[in-house]
Amino acid sequence: MALKAGPKVRADLKQLPPAQEPVQWLESVTGELYPWQRDLVEKLSCPERPRSYYAQIARKNGKSRAAACLALAEICLKQQRHVYAVSDSVRSLDSVLTQELRDIIAGSELRDSLWPFKDRIECPETGSFIKFVPNKYQAAQGVNPHLVLADEVHLLSAEVWSGMMQAGRARNDFLLFGVSTPGYDLTSHAHGLYQQVKAGTLPGTIYEADPALPLDDRDNWRRANPLHDHLPSFADALEYDFLHLPEHEFRRFALGQWTATASAWLPYGAWDDLAHHRELPPAGARVWLGFDGSYSGDSTALVGCTSEGHIFVVGAWEKPGAKDWRVPRDDVMQTVESAFSHWDVRELACDPPYWQSEIAQWSARWPNRVVEIPTYSRARMAPACTGFYAAVMDAKLTHDGDKRLARHLANCHVVNSPQGDVITKADKDSPAKIDLAVAAVLAHSRASINVTKPKAKAFVL
Repeated sequence: MALKAGPKVRADLKQLPPAQEPVQWLESVTGELYPWQRDLVEKLSCPERPRSYYAQIARKNGKSRAAACLALAEICLKQQRHVYAVSDSVRSLDSVLTQELRDIIAGSELRDSLWPFKDRIECPETGSFIKFVPNKYQAAQGVNPHLVLADEVHLLSAEVWSGMMQAGRARNDFLLFGVSTPGYDLTSHAHGLYQQVKAGTLPGTIYEADPALPLDDRDNWRRANPLHDHLPSFADALEYDFLHLPEHEFRRFALGQWTATASAWLPYGAWDDLAHHRELPPAGARVWLGFDGSYSGDSTALVGCTSEGHIFVVGAWEKPGAKDWRVPRDDVMQTVESAFSHWDVRELACDPPYWQSEIAQWSARWPNRVVEIPTYSRARMAPACTGFYAAVMDAKLTHDGDKRLARHLANCHVVNSPQGDVITKADKDSPAKIDLAVAAVLAHSRASINVTKPKAKAFVL
């Protein structure tokens, strides 16, 4: 049987360039680093480095190069180092980071001192290596790393991050370094890391524009882009992106800001800023209810709105994962009954599909207080969505801080129609629910219409 040819490696390797401090050594080998990259490498190459560090920065500011330089300094300046670079894919080992590593090596004198393989890079002189691993929890098993690099952390699962943290537990100078552009999944692990850095409970660096300032504030753009004043073409590229990218993409990729979804409906942070944690409205309070129901696959939601524009969740029923799960209709019926008994329900706005029988019962039970609003009708939903969006942006509403409602709002995608923007799921089979968001829009719309409805003037015949 013929033996397969293995990787071809050079036998005439040259010695590594003379050791220096990490930044000086890297610049002598790979070229000058930008100031923010230099600061990062200095901070994360010292013996007293933290065990985990998260850096977030807008695109095209050299984050992958910074991570690659940190890895090369680790394997070339230290002995017997085990470095792992986690791909952003569960199947492929190729990533922007791995390509950046190969490009740096190929374009520098390191090409004569390192062995590049498909799944790793070895440094024979120090006995160190960089191994490329997929975005899987299994990749963290049976390894004992000194340094783990995770590029585009917003694509990384929480279990992979946790697994790598545990894998390096035995190393005194272990570092898990994550770097990323912002994402749009506010429930993701990366967003949690971002919040920890902002709160000061996790070491890290965040480059982001102030979301409270106007989108076209050029000075604000500099805050998210440390290369703004170092590359002559950078400012021009931002101007082009500002004119041509959708707002949610410009915020994420150019301003370093998180958005609610890939095609965000509400700007990041706008909903959270309106949270007003308080008890449910008192008995007898005037409220308007919105109801969006399903049979099995989606969730079912009942949301209220007061005359002052306070949004609160009355009931939510979400599929727990069981294949045979069905919405508990008796529980829903009881919750609606309790709401009408407890508050002065002025109106219950219902999305009709799947619940026609129950809606008919409610209409008979509470005449003239139950209305059907088919949410598939863009003529009906576009004005409701527009009104809700305007109320959020103008801070004309508050809410109870319910995390389920926040998650459903974050899941909303936007469809542009001649009648206006309408919220929808990413696709009909998406597991990301929006029922609470739809119910909130319905409740707010009916409350707004009725509260602002002009009163009839008295007259004498």
